[in-house]
Amino acid sequence: MKICLITEHFPPHIGGVEIAFEKYAEGLSAKGHDVIVATSNSGGITGEKNIGNLKIDFLDCKSLFGHPIISVEKIEKYADWADVIHTTTFTAALPSLKAAKKFKKPCVLMVHEVLGNKWFAIEKNPLKALGFLFFERYVIKKKYSLWQAISQSTQNDLIKLGIPEKKIELIYHGIDYSIWNPEVEKKDLSGLLGFKKSDKIFLYNGRPGKTKGVFLLLEAIQKIKSTLSKDFKFGFILSKDPTDERLAFENLIKKYNLQTIVKIKDSLLYPELPGYRKAAYAYIVPSLTEGFGFTAAEISALDVPLIVSNADSLPEVASGKVLFFESGNSDDLAEKILLATEGKFETIRTKKFNWNDSVNKIEIIYRELL
Repeated sequence: MKICLITEHFPPHIGGVEIAFEKYAEGLSAKGHDVIVATSNSGGITGEKNIGNLKIDFLDCKSLFGHPIISVEKIEKYADWADVIHTTTFTAALPSLKAAKKFKKPCVLMVHEVLGNKWFAIEKNPLKALGFLFFERYVIKKKYSLWQAISQSTQNDLIKLGIPEKKIELIYHGIDYSIWNPEVEKKDLSGLLGFKKSDKIFLYNGRPGKTKGVFLLLEAIQKIKSTLSKDFKFGFILSKDPTDERLAFENLIKKYNLQTIVKIKDSLLYPELPGYRKAAYAYIVPSLTEGFGFTAAEISALDVPLIVSNADSLPEVASGKVLFFESGNSDDLAEKILLATEGKFETIRTKKFNWNDSVNKIEIIYRELL
């Protein structure tokens, strides 16, 4: 088959969507299919590149509200060439569908999550939130050949929007278990963050974005700082992007007077993360929304205790030693942190998410559509 993947972002840009399309591209290519990726230059590369067996076209794109706008004209040649087109929410979807219809090709839409009314919790400007809400619904409810949900939670949200269940395929993302496994060697997390070796560290790493719940986590820490045992600390391996949220996060640490128990380290290279995550006393995922929950699945695979919100897909992917808290509730999160200091975790059976399974299911879907 000739397969065209059209996505807003692709490595070296960092994110869960990027990982998914990279794994699909590599897996499908390894099965003997011809794969072309059309994406934006958000990762700092512009132009056509050949990486292994893959052809990747990093299109020169303008951005609107942080999302690259891919023009129909730039992807028409790929739609004409391909047997099937696979795209994703949000801004890549409409031009992909238009090009697919022009050349009468099937178009699969990967939906990561349906935020719905959560836009009003994410965006301070209610008019902007309303605009995002309408745009999300407009994009998702167009007539694609098939909708791919990456969690049961997302599938349920699509059904609520009126997407026929027979037109939805649930295909989870995967985890690379050669990287994420209990045998990973611990790295010096306390040294990285500037804590004592004897300190027990609750860890978070990722973006300080609005949906990630890091400000909620600081609120919870502030509420228990006077009762928390002095050997427990909090580390954040935190991206500098988005810059406004990162600065606000740093200012809030000062406002709450948490400098002695909260330390920040800038983002690390992906291969370095498993060792530092493995060294954590427990890992906290305070997300307000999650389409799949890569981090929760990765931490579970490391067999590191996990404190995680019950938002969206997270109960589907978390396993091992886990404490769930009510999404958006800093009081409940504070209570669960204190329970964790006493080692009072639930035990959930191990859950596995394999990329080979995901690629195999995608391949079957393409063949059925053709």
